[in-house]
Amino acid sequence: MASVTLEHLFKRYDGGADIVRDVSLDIADGEFCVFVGPSGCGKSTLLRMIAGLEDITGGTLRIGGKPVNDLAPSERDVAMVFQNYALYPHLSVSQNISFGLKLSGMKSPEIRTRVGQIAKVLEIEHLLERKPRALSGGQRQRVAIGRALVRNPGVFLFDEPLSNLDAALRTQTRLEIARMHREYGRASTVYVTHDQVEAMTLGDKIVLLHTGEDMTRHGSVAQVGTPMDLYQHPRNLFVARFIGSPQMNLLSAQVVSLAPGGVTVALRDGTQVTAGVSPDGLALGAKVTLGVRSE
Repeated sequence: MASVTLEHLFKRYDGGADIVRDVSLDIADGEFCVFVGPSGCGKSTLLRMIAGLEDITGGTLRIGGKPVNDLAPSERDVAMVFQNYALYPHLSVSQNISFGLKLSGMKSPEIRTRVGQIAKVLEIEHLLERKPRALSGGQRQRVAIGRALVRNPGVFLFDEPLSNLDAALRTQTRLEIARMHREYGRASTVYVTHDQVEAMTLGDKIVLLHTGEDMTRHGSVAQVGTPMDLYQHPRNLFVARFIGSPQMNLLSAQVVSLAPGGVTVALRDGTQVTAGVSPDGLALGAKVTLGVRSE
């Protein structure tokens, strides 16, 4: 097991704008952490920085308490599952899963045992002699996951692993990943997705990254918390708009009454609504936004 600590991480290319901006985060041993946000917010770049596939422009990355900024990917005790599976087409399922173990010099009997254990967990024992071209998309994804699991790393990294699957298969594979983490959850897991349903159903911790026209916030952390923290207590309008399906209703309003039990606001048509929120920091007449979930 290995914790992951990000301390003020930055990433920029050739002196341009920051792609990842001042990200600080602690991911505990065995925790399932999901990076989520709109396309282009820097979540995959951040994952690749953890993997060692992207250089870090600024800040410190620690895995298991050890700084790894200058370590090669093979020295970081991480295993990554890519969006496009990245399987060797000329090797069987068994050979794909065991490839890294052979490179590390592990003996054949132990390799067979490890591959058999992982194939049982992922329910692909009957596929071990097939080539990738004879597999469905969901089966290929399980093989890719098995190749990561068999190494028994301290940290698992998933880069949008379900985006190439159809809706039904995406739901099924999501359930399998959740089951795998419960049964095999000794390692920390970092999972990248733009799909908030995946984020909300899989994650112990959600990290929502900013994007948009305001480049002073692009690639920074909008909010970190449990799925229900972000759903019930969004920190700002960006979080409120992004989390929830259907989207939260946002209405312009003005504060007309303050009380310990709630704040009463008037909408543009004069309708008054009392929201059970703290009046701290608000003043009579203040312009506010009222957020209402569809339920």
